[in-house]
Amino acid sequence: MVKKIILVKPRGLCAGVDRALRILERAVKNNPAPVYCRHKIVHNKKVVEGFKQKGVKFAEDLASVPNKSVVVFSAHGSSPELFALAKKKQLKVVDAVCPLVTKVHQEARKYADKGYFIIYIGHKNHPEAEGVLGEVRGKSVLISNLAEAKKLEIPKKAVLLTQTTLALEETKEIIDYLITKWPNLELPPGKDICFSTTNRQLAVRELAKQSDLILVVGSKTSSNSNRLREVGEKAGVESYLIDGPEDFQEEWFRNKEKVGISAGASVPEKLVNKVVQAVQKKYGGAIEELVVIKEEVKFKL
Repeated sequence: MVKKIILVKPRGLCAGVDRALRILERAVKNNPAPVYCRHKIVHNKKVVEGFKQKGVKFAEDLASVPNKSVVVFSAHGSSPELFALAKKKQLKVVDAVCPLVTKVHQEARKYADKGYFIIYIGHKNHPEAEGVLGEVRGKSVLISNLAEAKKLEIPKKAVLLTQTTLALEETKEIIDYLITKWPNLELPPGKDICFSTTNRQLAVRELAKQSDLILVVGSKTSSNSNRLREVGEKAGVESYLIDGPEDFQEEWFRNKEKVGISAGASVPEKLVNKVVQAVQKKYGGAIEELVVIKEEVKFKL
């Protein structure tokens, strides 16, 4: 029987995702249907389903969006090619990109304009990586792990950028190797992994010290949610990624007294509450809150 349900803070919606969702809500409210969204606005299955019910049409390929339509570009950022195609199709574009992703786009352009080669640590086929590298076609390489980093031959003038949603420990290992092997490799002034990603990973690390089971609310397509589950697992605690209570498996809860709960940066609090209520209803447990870091950042529309 569960004795404690420990809710860690910070968890759930980050400032960039909150802003993106408000932008799409406003686009739906202020424009005739249908409003289109290029790619999933954020990587959360239930959030996307909610917008579909409001009439939003999601499209991976802008070619399928009718000319002169209203289209919202997702929080992950978009390449210059997409903006050029949107202009050609006379689409009304509302860009919901996270400001912290915009910062990496700006860094990529700035360094490429100065003749630098871009080494980018990120996940292949992730829209954020595609958007950033779309700024510097032919002047970049994407790597996803240490093995790929060890195969690199880096030119004298090179800079290292990263996706904003990566795992801190794994990324540090790659960066440490690269800057030791290639002392000429430059790093931008600020860190690219966003503060929300960092904070949530640090919070789960603390949560693991007090839990014997960790549930991370988030979709399997969410990079930052997957990283949270990995942080819990690396800390030696059974950790599972779930969209909601429907994903529970009975054996997870056997002999577990302290269930820790976190949520990815694209998860609204109402989805976390449903998980908490379901755990309590089925397995019991008093609710406690563990505040690791206070997060008060908001991005303006």
